[in-house]
Amino acid sequence: MLALDATFDVRGMRCDNCARSVTKALDALDGVSQVRVSYALEEARLAFDPAQVSLESIFGAVKSAGYEAYRQSEQDALAEREEHNASVRRNRMRLGIGLSLLIMALTMGPGMLGLPDFTGRMWIVFGLAGVVQFYVGSEFHVGAWHAARRGTTNMDTLVSLGSSVAFFYSLVVLALDLDPTLFPVYFESAAMIITLVMVGKFLEARGRRDAGGAIRALLAQQPDRARVERDGVALLVEIQEVQVGDLVLVHPGEKIPVDGRVESGESRIDEAMLTGESRAVTKRAGDQVFAGTVNQHGALRFVAVAVGEATALAGIIRLVRDAQATRAPIQSTVDRVAGVFVPSMILLSIAVGLLWWGFWAEVYFPDLHPIATSLMFAASTLLISCPCAMGLATPLALIAGTGVGAQRGLLIKSASALEATGSVETVVFDKTGTLTLGQHRIVSAVASPAFDEAELFRLAAAVERQSEHPLARAIVDRADEMGLPPCEAEGIQATPGRGVLGFVDGREVRIGNRLWIEEFGVDLRCFEADAQNAAASGHSSIFVSIDNEPAGLFAIGDVPDPTAKGTLARLASLGLSVTMLTGDEAASAQAIARKLDLPSDSVVAGVLPGEKASFIEGLRSQGQRVAMVGDGINDAPALATADVGIAIGSGTDVAIEAADVVLVRHDLSAVADAIVLSRRTLRTIHQNLFWAFGYNLAAVPLAAGLLVPWGGIGWRLDPSIAAMAMALSSLFVVTNSARLRRFDPRN
Repeated sequence: MLALDATFDVRGMRCDNCARSVTKALDALDGVSQVRVSYALEEARLAFDPAQVSLESIFGAVKSAGYEAYRQSEQDALAEREEHNASVRRNRMRLGIGLSLLIMALTMGPGMLGLPDFTGRMWIVFGLAGVVQFYVGSEFHVGAWHAARRGTTNMDTLVSLGSSVAFFYSLVVLALDLDPTLFPVYFESAAMIITLVMVGKFLEARGRRDAGGAIRALLAQQPDRARVERDGVALLVEIQEVQVGDLVLVHPGEKIPVDGRVESGESRIDEAMLTGESRAVTKRAGDQVFAGTVNQHGALRFVAVAVGEATALAGIIRLVRDAQATRAPIQSTVDRVAGVFVPSMILLSIAVGLLWWGFWAEVYFPDLHPIATSLMFAASTLLISCPCAMGLATPLALIAGTGVGAQRGLLIKSASALEATGSVETVVFDKTGTLTLGQHRIVSAVASPAFDEAELFRLAAAVERQSEHPLARAIVDRADEMGLPPCEAEGIQATPGRGVLGFVDGREVRIGNRLWIEEFGVDLRCFEADAQNAAASGHSSIFVSIDNEPAGLFAIGDVPDPTAKGTLARLASLGLSVTMLTGDEAASAQAIARKLDLPSDSVVAGVLPGEKASFIEGLRSQGQRVAMVGDGINDAPALATADVGIAIGSGTDVAIEAADVVLVRHDLSAVADAIVLSRRTLRTIHQNLFWAFGYNLAAVPLAAGLLVPWGGIGWRLDPSIAAMAMALSSLFVVTNSARLRRFDPRN
């Protein structure tokens, strides 16, 4: 089967039950697989075989389920329509609030407020309540009707039934002129039900919009236009017209339009939106620049290497959207409960009504007719059980968590990865390129009394400048750092595995290992102690002779990442076990471990790439939940084997592909940030679920009046109180999830 991926917007979903209805409708189509529908994101993702089903048929299935599907290419038109719909809902909500307050004043005025009564007062109340019931609340009734046609139920079902029971019961009482002391009317309750639920849905929509603010912030980073040089002329073109290979010009204060490689110019670039790094990064010829980052100072001229969906910014947005569209494992439990929740509550409300009508109404509410009592308790039960908070508990926290992670340079690829990261117990680090910089550097240099250190580096660098060997580059880099003027070497003769010979300013310069240089009669015993110290530290010793006289020793080795030591200490403070895993020899690994204050028994050295994955599997077989942090191709199997693979963003594409979490910048402190963020997101999800489930468990018996016979309290026969409680539960979930947007990993 040739599977194509499709992502499109779905509008009209009112709760998580709606998302399940869309999923069911799409799953029923031949040729459709991997369906994921998100109520919080209001979108659907799936794979389909174009030979079996067309995209138009898929959209038709969504429409037949009672919802609207839109291509993401229609974003502008959809955004305009959504803005119009939001404005209509907002105006209806305001109308509902105004009319509900007027209805309450007219209903309670002659009694509680001391206002004069007048003929036809309750008919005016009926008319105002009808406007709220059928105009302000029309979307609930339409949603309930669509659900009923599909043989299912959703949040609209409960709201429509609850408000309709209160409204039509009151209309019957008014039309038949029944005794209001026996049959109190509840027009104000019907109006308040609709209004309060409208307010709750408004808060939910704003909460969803705020939770997804990180994505919108990233999308807003890329400028609409770019300044491109073509045929020697600078042209301002639409961003879609920029092509790979174009020369792009960026002035100070402008945003980088596409990914590129600097050709000329020098500036400092603010990459905070991409990496979370607050300090600007210096860019000069040969360096990479990324779309969406801000050029702070100098002008840059660069070659476009990635445009459109191929830019790093687009990749980040795609990863975050994918993560937000997935469902956390904990959500499956919620889905199973929510799937039967609404029909169960409808049956329960019927049972509650019958129970009060047949047994308790005349005993505990003798002043009211049993029908009035039973209907109001049944309506309250319907309203209090709206599963809005339950459906939002997990996705809102997930959207907020993954969004704020992206803003801080933490790309969590899926909801399951986020949940797994929060439960990690052991973190295993690769050494080279992860805990260390992965670059050979001069750790120490010793010059003999007959030679000046600067002269030693000048001559050695001249000989090594033509070599690509990592140790040679370390010598050249140090000379450049010292600002020494480059000079030319002649007669270069390299002996593989031993050293190199060259002539600089007429002097013979020999650089290599000890045995090779001593073969030419050079006595290197003056460097004995320094060589032993280098070996004890796991560093390589490179000797230099000039005109067959001992000149110096360079201790060259890998150095720890500046953020590694603090990160390991922080992980330990979080209660995590830390292990260094490396293919290097034990002496070198232990030397790095000592610099990082890592216990020697936490170092596993001499491990081949394939054995790294076996080591991870061994830890998991012991019941440990393991995260692996690495950056190289040889780390990919271990990253894939671990419960959570964490790749350094500057590492290889293979490692990044195999990982569950990607650190955009090479800063190991982000490992701890990712774990803290995941823990905090999981804690927020648990709090939301506790409130959502706990609220229903506690509130349903109160709303149903089941505690009244045992001396408890009910909703005092007012369903609007139940509607208010339901709205408040959704408000808690929204505001609790929104707190994640202020995430600070250090607090």
